[in-house]
Amino acid sequence: MRALVALTLVLAGTGTVAAGPIKVWESPDDAQITEGETTLAVDPDTAYAAAVDYARWPSMFPDIARVAITKRQGDDARVTFVHKDGNRDNVHFHNTPQARMVWFEDTGGRAEVWAEIVFVPGEHAGTTTVHSRLFADVHGLASVVVSGAKVRMLRQQRVTSDLTDLHEYFAKQVTSEREPPSSPR
Repeated sequence: MRALVALTLVLAGTGTVAAGPIKVWESPDDAQITEGETTLAVDPDTAYAAAVDYARWPSMFPDIARVAITKRQGDDARVTFVHKDGNRDNVHFHNTPQARMVWFEDTGGRAEVWAEIVFVPGEHAGTTTVHSRLFADVHGLASVVVSGAKVRMLRQQRVTSDLTDLHEYFAKQVTSEREPPSSPR
């Protein structure tokens, strides 16, 4: 399925891409931003609370193997995500609870990367619309090696992957809550 989504993104260029319940598009305001949306089967407060529980991220995002929270002060945090492939992302979070917005920036890469994820009430009671914006721009020598089209494709893949993971995580949570308890034998 992920290969099909990636192929769809490559072929789509800069238009809107819909992969099931996920929509991804290039920002009309900034060429370095990719946006996306999906709907979760959970209320916005619950979704936001789960998203700022960084220790929970390996169960939300399967490519994350471990989380190390190195500093937490109010709505700010410094977190290292260790991915299953061994890569590490050092991230600074600066969240806005009143807006149910998770905002973070990568602090250790060769590119300028930040993202915001906002959880707002969905069209139906008990649902959440998740709106994601990912900024990524490569500077210096890396910009000679990595084209703008490649960066755009990587942004689209990341937004699609993250929204798919969130959608699947909350769908599983709702399903497990609805399952009746097993009867003793």
